[in-house]
Amino acid sequence: MTYKNSTVIVTSVGNSGGGAIHDYLLSRSDFVSPFLGEEFRLISDPYGIENLYLNLYKNFSLNNSSEAFLKFRQYCYFLKSLKSSKNENKLIYGKKFYNLTIDYLKNIEYLTYNGMPQFRSISLDYNKKISFKLKKKFFGIKNHQHNFYKMTLPVDEKIFIEETRKYLNKIFRSNITYFKNKNIILDQSTNYWRPEISFKYFKKIKIIMVTRDPRSVFYSMKFRQSYAYPGYDIKKFVIWYKEIMKRRSYIKKNYKSFILEVKFENFINKFNTETKKLEKFLSLKEDNIHLFNLEFSKKNLYKAKNNLSRKELNFIKKELKNYLQW
Repeated sequence: MTYKNSTVIVTSVGNSGGGAIHDYLLSRSDFVSPFLGEEFRLISDPYGIENLYLNLYKNFSLNNSSEAFLKFRQYCYFLKSLKSSKNENKLIYGKKFYNLTIDYLKNIEYLTYNGMPQFRSISLDYNKKISFKLKKKFFGIKNHQHNFYKMTLPVDEKIFIEETRKYLNKIFRSNITYFKNKNIILDQSTNYWRPEISFKYFKKIKIIMVTRDPRSVFYSMKFRQSYAYPGYDIKKFVIWYKEIMKRRSYIKKNYKSFILEVKFENFINKFNTETKKLEKFLSLKEDNIHLFNLEFSKKNLYKAKNNLSRKELNFIKKELKNYLQW
């Protein structure tokens, strides 16, 4: 029986092959992407949903709560204009995204009012400070009669979780024309180091964590000149890789039936065996027709062997021997 109407998240460290597993699932007839096959980082990005949750409940203070609301709204304002490089420059998050976001924020606000905490007042630009002082002096404007900043208290945590689930579902449905009997596939929608954070936002979810040989990871970063990664310096890369892998948390026993770890090289080299593992893990029908371009991925599999210098290959092999996959 197919694991119907569930959400599947593929997550990986940069340039680790997670995109290939995502693209394979998306190429099947039992999966659909609400975001044109692009990444959906709204949950795990620095100003995303999880950051909102932590500052409203786990690290609550009046200032933390207010700032988290502001940053989330600003972040979503910029996300609404993000366009796809794969699909005719269409909006990735859809036309309704920002309006849905504003409604969502209203639903998780318990109380909001004008305020100006110190950390915000000292950051006001000079013109705003002078303008406000002049208005107070000559027009009798009170401290609370401004629109510079909003203090915000959140609803109860249980209400937040329920409203967040509704919000995500509305975003998905607003971007999918045919939803019935389809599984949702999301790319990079949880924290690779703490994948379990997404469980609270979905009633039916499974996560696939992808790793890749560090030599291939370094080559990909170097070749693409990746913005967020140290592919320009092999020594920094080795330090970086050791540190990020050390920070991985162990998958808790009660999560193991919901999280599957996949090695990218195995997925490509043992494609039939690995796809059957995926089908079993996700409770999918076997032999579903797919349009995944396996040959294209095979061509990229060992490019590091031929394009990195012998010195680079040996250095990574020596320093990161515990993480090699070929």
